[in-house]
Amino acid sequence: MYMCGDHITFELSMKQLMSVDPGEWSRNLMKEYMLMIEGFFSIPIALFSPTYRKAIKARGKVVDALSLVVRERRRESEKGGERKNDMLAALLAGDGGVGFSDEEIVDFLVSLLVAGYETTSTSMTLAVKFLTETPLALAQLKDEHDEIRARKGEVEALEWEDYKSMPFTHCVVNETLRIANIIGGVFRRAMTDVTIKDYTIPKGWKVFASLRAVHLNPEYFKDARTFNPWRWQSNSGEINTANVFTPFGGGPRRCPGYELAKVELAVFLHHLVTRLSWVPAEEDKLVFFPTTRMQKRYPIIIQHQEKPASKV
Repeated sequence: MYMCGDHITFELSMKQLMSVDPGEWSRNLMKEYMLMIEGFFSIPIALFSPTYRKAIKARGKVVDALSLVVRERRRESEKGGERKNDMLAALLAGDGGVGFSDEEIVDFLVSLLVAGYETTSTSMTLAVKFLTETPLALAQLKDEHDEIRARKGEVEALEWEDYKSMPFTHCVVNETLRIANIIGGVFRRAMTDVTIKDYTIPKGWKVFASLRAVHLNPEYFKDARTFNPWRWQSNSGEINTANVFTPFGGGPRRCPGYELAKVELAVFLHHLVTRLSWVPAEEDKLVFFPTTRMQKRYPIIIQHQEKPASKV
């Protein structure tokens, strides 16, 4: 079993953004979308890069397909049709009475697809890898979630109070994001001359802030390349990491979905460790270029956990 299912992730995104059910239309759109994504890591000169040429052409097809949906939904909205509970409905309604053009909405939808595609699911995969290689952490995580499940029964859904009662889970999530941050860094432009130590960044210059370099810096994190979720416990003796742990960026451009991503990771881990056991199907390798991922997507063999026999 592969932890990251490309088509599942994409179709879930389309459902949330535009209420589009899985089907032939979304599968065809995904093929073009994947060609567009491949162009992100190619030479941005169409003459020398067939991948880049294909990506530009594919983006045009993605935009055309999304534009058709946006126009149809706008017509339905103007006729007083039922409003759907998705991102597209919010964009069509506008912000404070100020509406967006179809072109602006499509551009925003494409940006959301790129920003959210496989980021959380890849983090889930990496969490499974790190836990598999750290049995003590996996055992402590399982104990925490077995206790929650025993308290709630077999079928009762998790609630916000349950999420807040997962201290070690939060440590596991933070440590996963620290070691294998999906976004390696962010670009920023200096709005004025900035002096840092003995260096001056002139106004107008663009800077690449490497989040990964900070997260793996032993000056801030002891044994920085070792998966150690206990470092996030308050009594661990680690330094205050408030200003050096930024997996979702910071400031006004901080990822708006950061809290949701952490909740999704916690809920995923809850169901994983309380219902399943697993072993790696084959050897795999963590790579950081062009993005953080497992080379083979970390295939695993899973088994449903047997429920303990009832006491008589």
